Amino acid sequence: MSEKISLLQNNEHRLLGLMLFCLLAATHLGNSDTIAQSFLIVHFGFFLLWQPVIKQQRSFNFKQLSILLALIFTFIYWFNPWLNAFWTLLLLTLLTGRIFARGLTRFIYGLAVITLFLDLILLTTPKLFQLATLPSSLQPAFSIILLLLPLTLIFIPAKKEISNQLDFLRGFLVVILIIFLCLSSVLISLTVKQPYIESLATSVIILSLFLLLTAFLWTPRGGFKGLSQLWEKYILNIGGPFEQWITHVSTLEANAALLPSHFLSTTSRYLMQQHWISGVSWKTDTDQGFEGKKSPYQVAIDDEKLNITLFTFTPVGPSLLLHAKLLLSVLIFYYRAKLQEQQLIKQAHLQAIYETGSKLTHDVKNILQSTQTMTQIVNDTDNETQEIIDIIKKQMPLLTQRLNNTLEKLSAPNKANNLNSATGSLFHWWTQLQTRYTGRHIEFISTVTNDREIPLDIFTTVIENLLDNARSKRIREPELTIKIQLSTTRNLLSLTVSDTGSAIPFDVYARLFKEVVSSHDGFGIGLYQSCELAKSHGYQLSISNNTNGNVCFCLLQNNR
Repeated sequence: MSEKISLLQNNEHRLLGLMLFCLLAATHLGNSDTIAQSFLIVHFGFFLLWQPVIKQQRSFNFKQLSILLALIFTFIYWFNPWLNAFWTLLLLTLLTGRIFARGLTRFIYGLAVITLFLDLILLTTPKLFQLATLPSSLQPAFSIILLLLPLTLIFIPAKKEISNQLDFLRGFLVVILIIFLCLSSVLISLTVKQPYIESLATSVIILSLFLLLTAFLWTPRGGFKGLSQLWEKYILNIGGPFEQWITHVSTLEANAALLPSHFLSTTSRYLMQQHWISGVSWKTDTDQGFEGKKSPYQVAIDDEKLNITLFTFTPVGPSLLLHAKLLLSVLIFYYRAKLQEQQLIKQAHLQAIYETGSKLTHDVKNILQSTQTMTQIVNDTDNETQEIIDIIKKQMPLLTQRLNNTLEKLSAPNKANNLNSATGSLFHWWTQLQTRYTGRHIEFISTVTNDREIPLDIFTTVIENLLDNARSKRIREPELTIKIQLSTTRNLLSLTVSDTGSAIPFDVYARLFKEVVSSHDGFGIGLYQSCELAKSHGYQLSISNNTNGNVCFCLLQNNR
């Protein structure tokens, strides 16, 4: 069934040519009623296959089919020049509703409109009012030319894509002008008693002057808004498939696996199916894209989350502008919903991490590493007993304090922010840090001369996460060296941790500090939490350099 429908759609212009030929043959070749009726039966058969109003795949029930056949056979039985003129005008309405297409489709429907127009204006109308038009010697030749014109459509190659858009309003307006031309020609001929051809020429001149004046008033000039804007404000409708757009966008938004950037790309390609859109451009805080081609005519809509621009083939009038902004507003609404959905997923993930105690994973792991280091020192037979005792005396109070802080966070997570607010001496913290990481091949550099108060838990959390990641990286790259530098810039405290290893991969680097990122070096939860913790206390954690041989993280005090 689908193959037959596709065959009809691809050969629509051939059905149109055969339909017009049968109608003209019934009028000009039908010397008897039987021949004329036979051509009309074939004509209506081709019309039902060609018609652009009802979809070809629709089936009729018995009642609808009976009414349709009754109307067709009543028309054929009572067929006369007046019914012929009425049917020709109806066909012109359908044909001129598609003549504003582009390319080969416009040529096909233009040729069909010219054929019916010439038949109506030069043969049918004079016959209705018994007026002489063409000389009797030229009339047979003219009738043969009209019969051959629609047959040329048969030789046009089949098309794979056929436009199904039908502009009834434009078709109706064109037919109104044709009726005016016919009736004014007849009226002038009967009133002034002059030949029909001369009356037709006079009507054409009058109609041309009217159209010229209308075109002049149609566009804005000298402060006058123009009839086009008044007309479009009255209509406020361009016949766009808004329901299909809503269905398409809502279906895409319902797909939870579709990322916001992919959502924009897919909807942009769907917008390109509209015949009046030549291109779509969109831009977000993190991504951008473009579909189609740019043009001088555009409609832009800006939102804090999304900037999107439509490029059109023709100038954008009031109704088209309203319709375009409505489409884009719907797109932005669903895009923001998509962003909120992703944000909720991320928040749910982080909440699960917090509820399971993963937020303190790095604290516990670092404490465990310190314990393992002390165990190795105790078991090392090369060290003297007094040296072991001195190391344990220095490390045990620090280890006890860290265990106590971690236990308080686990038992009362709601008080974490209060704990994070504890401050202390920078020099004391720096001395303890060097003591804690003694013998781990880490270089410490400080250019700070004046002591100051710092948020101890912020600095401890950040430095332990950075050092833990760097040491894990050194397992893969044994030649890597780690350096910690404490300095001030314009009296703003700066703490940097750098290594000489390979650069962070771009896909990880682009999302680092913004969301939880999984990688074999441990970047992700710890750095994300450290960054958020630093922000809440007036510091900023960032990557100041990311090149092979120099990867540098920086904790910088904000200038407040």
